[in-house]
Amino acid sequence: MATYIAYCNTSVFWDVNDFPVPEGRAIREIVESALEKQGYNWDPSITVYGDKDPFSPEEIAEGQFTFVERSDKFWRLHKMLVDIGLLAVDTLNPYVNPEAVMLVAENIKENTQFAEYLERLGFSGFKVLLVLPDSFNAEEVPVPDVKLAWRWTDLLENGDPIPSLEYEGLVNQRQHRFVGSDDEDDDEDDC
Repeated sequence: MATYIAYCNTSVFWDVNDFPVPEGRAIREIVESALEKQGYNWDPSITVYGDKDPFSPEEIAEGQFTFVERSDKFWRLHKMLVDIGLLAVDTLNPYVNPEAVMLVAENIKENTQFAEYLERLGFSGFKVLLVLPDSFNAEEVPVPDVKLAWRWTDLLENGDPIPSLEYEGLVNQRQHRFVGSDDEDDDEDDC
């Protein structure tokens, strides 16, 4: 049963180094089945990031994928966030013209603005959807407060997203310090 009906465009940003596509499965099939189960009217664009293109030219033509080659994790994540930002700029009013952003990528443990960025995107009217690794540790990596989140295995098995109360618990365990909020820089001569 769907949690809610969401008639919106959906943009998927998938890091295939973090979450490789299982043999015999297709990204489109995995994502479509999960979103349709949640009541989304599915009209996706899919951008795939990785160190090498995992698709044949036929798969790319059929699946309407865009592939972005980046070998370093930091730069893949950075490019994803820039691409999401460009999507946000091009979306006139996400409250009137709903837009969902699905991110299938691991955050890095170092302090980044990843979690805060996704939360602010949600505050701007976007429906932010996230996939977390099965072995995710909320105390090590900030967890953004988003609309829906799946564990990797649940997404692959067309399972349900993480229940709201359980996800709230993960969000509450996160590190509460984002980049730029370090208490170490309390110099009195700062402007």
